[in-house]
Amino acid sequence: MDNSLKDKVLGSIDIVDVIGERVTLTRKGKDFTGLCPFHPDHKPSLAVSPTKRIFKCWSCGAGGDVIRFVELYERVDFRAALASLAKRAGIELRSSPVDRRAAEMREQIMAAIAWARQHFQRNLLSTPPGQQALDYALGRGLTRETIERHGLGFAPDAWNDLLTVARRAGLRDDVLRSAGLVTNNERGDTYDRFRHRLIFPIADAQGRPIAFGGRTLGDDPAKYLNSPETVLFSKSRVLYAFDLARRAIEEQNAVIVVEGYLDAVLLHQYGFTHAIATLGTALTDAHAKLLTPRAARIYLCFDGDQAGIKAADRAVAVALRTQAEVRVVLLDGGQDPADCVVAGGTPAFQAFLNKAIDALEFKWRQTLRSFGQGGQAARRAAVEAYLRFVAGATSTGGVDPLQQNLLVGRLSDLLGVPSDSVFELLVAAKRSLPRESGNETAEFGGVSTYQSTTAALPAGLTTAMETVLGLLLSGADCWSLVDDCVARTAEYSQTWKRLYDVLLEAHADMGEYSIGEIVARCEDGALLELADRARARIGAVTSPVAEFAAARDRLASELSVLRAQGLHEHVRTSGGEDEEAFRSLRENATAQDWLIPPESRWNQAPASA
Repeated sequence: MDNSLKDKVLGSIDIVDVIGERVTLTRKGKDFTGLCPFHPDHKPSLAVSPTKRIFKCWSCGAGGDVIRFVELYERVDFRAALASLAKRAGIELRSSPVDRRAAEMREQIMAAIAWARQHFQRNLLSTPPGQQALDYALGRGLTRETIERHGLGFAPDAWNDLLTVARRAGLRDDVLRSAGLVTNNERGDTYDRFRHRLIFPIADAQGRPIAFGGRTLGDDPAKYLNSPETVLFSKSRVLYAFDLARRAIEEQNAVIVVEGYLDAVLLHQYGFTHAIATLGTALTDAHAKLLTPRAARIYLCFDGDQAGIKAADRAVAVALRTQAEVRVVLLDGGQDPADCVVAGGTPAFQAFLNKAIDALEFKWRQTLRSFGQGGQAARRAAVEAYLRFVAGATSTGGVDPLQQNLLVGRLSDLLGVPSDSVFELLVAAKRSLPRESGNETAEFGGVSTYQSTTAALPAGLTTAMETVLGLLLSGADCWSLVDDCVARTAEYSQTWKRLYDVLLEAHADMGEYSIGEIVARCEDGALLELADRARARIGAVTSPVAEFAAARDRLASELSVLRAQGLHEHVRTSGGEDEEAFRSLRENATAQDWLIPPESRWNQAPASA
């Protein structure tokens, strides 16, 4: 998509209209102001200029044109934001044949999922076999109005119910497979993925169905089953009922996070319309980033059994990396939220919300309990274990300096330990953390997680590798230029290697991909930071192939220098007696010389005639 198309879209869209649909704006002279949707804002920090066609938050720093606003607000990549605005403006997008094929397949998958949602709903509400599922839903306390509002459905106990009807409707098997609606056995036979289950449609932030979850109605050991990862759906980045809860979350500046679909649906029915559910996975950093711009307070309300307590424990680790106030709701007697609200109604669940405890205090209670009654020695061990947990939780993704100081102050009050001692203990705890993939550590108050993995590398190598990764991220047709040099460079940083592996896997699985599809596979802060840096590194590249070739050549040069430095050191320490090392050093020097342009090989000025 070229700049002329971008300019055409920007010239056709009123930024005030777009932002005003999502934020209440007030005119202030020539401009408009409103509450920023990208951080918990209590006074109008967002400014929108219709003449300059830009927005800017003077508190959190978010800003840019209307495309950037849609990217941030809808959590989509540049291409998707531009496409959305172009469609709004009635502008036809020009794209390559590959892009058009991918877009067509994506549209067919969305159409298949929308069709399947209607099919499952008909099964539940209009067929005799669906009565069992309907009775189960009503028996759990759901009303028919709630069932219809949330679009619940039913998949019968049959191997090809959906498949047979879908084929009659003209839907191809490959589209159904890509949508996660059918699968194949070892013999290659195609059959329905969802069988004998109450179906919960999963929608994106705009309310479009993108996947399904199913609760077994039989004795299947897999109590809940989700759609597989697709081009539309990644469970680590999607929250159930977020589309329905979004307005209430923003109005109440709070969100309730539960584990199950049924928990979320029943909470909505009883008036807690700001409830959402994770999809069979722990709360992730991506989930937190989706919630924190809209909610200053996050309630974690998981089942009261041991599994629920562990889930809350994992969620606390993620929550520590946000700027939101996080509180843990503890239910009695192993109850889940659905049981609680059905048995006691709205007042009972509200009472538990009112008694929710701070996430840090929750974790401290859990830690103290695990160390038992061992006097001062046990308390000291509990403090050290607790601070190791906090250090590990904040090492991935990191916290900014203001958050860090606030966190130290809160820990000091909670533990009864002076702030200076808390800081020193956190530094020691961070230094003791294992440097494992996905958990690279930086000193408390030091560089970011990703930067800590590249701090000792030459700046030229880092710049070139980030450029290479940025070009591969962009989906540019550069894979034919990838050689062993790129793979060898990736080995110098765990984070480089992990992102490169993600890209390789996506290229093998999909061929063409979007930045959003790659980011969906990045599970932690270090990978997301690298992806952002790599994307920013390439900017508006006009000739990606030429840029990639230049960056790859720079990698070769930098690797040659690194190898020469290693050989120099080896020859020096061996006293010059290692002939093999000396020969390798000479060959490396010759190869390096050819990498440098002739006019730059000598520092001295040419001899005068």
